[in-house]
Amino acid sequence: MTRLLTWHEEWSLDIELLDQDHRALIEQLADICLRFCPEASHGRSGDANALLDALTRLGESMREHFQREEAFMRSFDYEGIGEHQCEHAVLMAEFTTLLREWRAEGLAVFDEASQGIIRDWLLAHILGADRHFAEVYFNLFSDTAVPERLGAMRLYQSSYRASRR
Repeated sequence: MTRLLTWHEEWSLDIELLDQDHRALIEQLADICLRFCPEASHGRSGDANALLDALTRLGESMREHFQREEAFMRSFDYEGIGEHQCEHAVLMAEFTTLLREWRAEGLAVFDEASQGIIRDWLLAHILGADRHFAEVYFNLFSDTAVPERLGAMRLYQSSYRASRR
């Protein structure tokens, strides 16, 4: 049976726009799980392309999120941005490799093992590297530096809105 991934507030970075992205990615993955799980796929044939297309769109959403996240980091001169960008590049390379393998296998059902791979891949980044940079952000901009933090958020929000157009 499919274990549906849902957003948990304890995963929040307390940076609303990034949390919105993370929630949207979790929802997109949950939708793929529901549409292509073994239970939903019973009796369906030739749907490998639809599943792989949905996973490709998830990867594109992830790449766009990474770009927004990096823009946010640049907005407050995060000194760990290079390392974080490298992690993004590795994550996207891993995802691309998975898609290539699944395409070669003709993956048509998103079983629990495949779901777990993507779920763990996504959550490890959110709860690891993203949480770390959020802690640095809040330490840099303590309550005594609220105007600077708001300035960084405004810069990020404008780049976020521009990327959504």
